[in-house]
Amino acid sequence: MKNIFILILLTSVITVNAQINRNFFDEKLGKNLLYGECNKDGFLLADFAEWFDKEYNSYKVNDTVFAENYETTFDSIKVFLGTWCEDSQREVPRFIKIMETFPFFKDIKIRYFCVDKEKLCDVINPADYYVDFVPTFIFYKRGEELCRIIETPRVTLENDIKDLLWRIQK
Repeated sequence: MKNIFILILLTSVITVNAQINRNFFDEKLGKNLLYGECNKDGFLLADFAEWFDKEYNSYKVNDTVFAENYETTFDSIKVFLGTWCEDSQREVPRFIKIMETFPFFKDIKIRYFCVDKEKLCDVINPADYYVDFVPTFIFYKRGEELCRIIETPRVTLENDIKDLLWRIQK
């Protein structure tokens, strides 16, 4: 009985992990794409690491935008992106680096959803979130949308995040 329980537990863990960072070959584009829910590890896979590493490593985070004692007004973020999209290839590595740079973002729950060229995803329906362009960063507090950044920031991601959050605090 104990062995059966362990086998079921291991199978569950493997199944859950198999749902993250899935990729498929897009025949029209002639390359692999991430699809569904992913995390930073997915961007480090062979097909995506070149653009991710280049942008992540070269981006200089403006660490003067947020004061050390800054308090976030959001508790989670959903990011919709396409690994085929140049804007996503540029902005998502930058976003991840920003989130990793500032300690006050460490407890924010961030979920990444990769869409295909038709902006479809099998684990979440981007249309339910009014996603027309990628990347789209949606900031939430207790399940309520506070604000979003769509496609490209107006200034920089750091400045836009601070500006959007400042506006909703007023």
